Amino acid sequence: MKRIVLTLFILFAVSITGFTEKNWEVYFTNPDKIKNVKVINPQDGLIAAIKGSKNSFYGAFFDISSIKIANEIIAAYKRGVDVKLVTDNSTFSGTAITKIYESGIPIVQNTGKGLMHNKFAVVDGSSVFTGSYNTTENCTHKNNNNAIIINSVEIAEIYSAKFNEMFDNEIFGNTKDVGAFTRLKRKYYVKLDDIDINVYFAPEDNVEKIIYGRIAKAKKSVKFMQFAFTSGVISDIIIKKFKEGIEVKGVFERKGSATEHSQYTKMKIEGIPVRLDGNRHIMHHKVIIIDDYIVITGSFNISKNANRRNDENIIITNSEEIALKYIEEFNRIYGKAK
Repeated sequence: MKRIVLTLFILFAVSITGFTEKNWEVYFTNPDKIKNVKVINPQDGLIAAIKGSKNSFYGAFFDISSIKIANEIIAAYKRGVDVKLVTDNSTFSGTAITKIYESGIPIVQNTGKGLMHNKFAVVDGSSVFTGSYNTTENCTHKNNNNAIIINSVEIAEIYSAKFNEMFDNEIFGNTKDVGAFTRLKRKYYVKLDDIDINVYFAPEDNVEKIIYGRIAKAKKSVKFMQFAFTSGVISDIIIKKFKEGIEVKGVFERKGSATEHSQYTKMKIEGIPVRLDGNRHIMHHKVIIIDDYIVITGSFNISKNANRRNDENIIITNSEEIALKYIEEFNRIYGKAK
């Protein structure tokens, strides 16, 4: 009975195109299975979007190993949806990706020196799914992850251009722009209802500099949840804001926090209340919340490789309503952290 109620809740909360009455929806995993936490898993949001696709589904995912998602992608392809995928060659193995490949779905593998680390999908040229969520069993059930779906043709056009760069032109991990004056024509900003949205990609947009600039303008608070945080540049501006009296709190993934490049110890020495996550598996978020209304999320870990070598994306939303969802998740993660 509980399973039926949960299914009805998901179908009610997420329409066949992946959206509620709003033009966006946010998803979080609940690996601790906390009963009073009302969140929808990113897997359910993505599956709803795949099932609702009518014309096209273009996915760029670092790792595709969820059988459940693979089956939905194949089902969409068999009913006539134009399905194309981009993934990383380091993860091109296993039952799920083999099933997809053998179904005839075209897949392009990263050939660059860095990783094709994106996690996004463009559905019917009118909506985008993105966040920290890899399409894997661990990211679905064991790791802390987030995703957001945005219903916007303009946002979809921005992500489609990036997807086509990788799929059609097989350009990975560099700053080349295809065609004359392409950089001048590229869009970064969209106004959706009352929400300001910016989209950037690594390495071409120097995402580290973008994040630095947003944090530098913080007037009230900076909160972050980071799987990997090794950028001294971002660490320095956070410390500077803390010394200026800005509230700063952060959670680091425990694994890797003791390495020489991790900024955890550096911030701890400066007195910033940063903690190590309490998930015995992985805290996989890549989230920064500024002044309780700006949210930066996506595939981008705060590291040199993410900025200079990998194919990554971030999406920045200016919305107190969206930020509230991420603040609730931050409070849960921070409250359990050590």
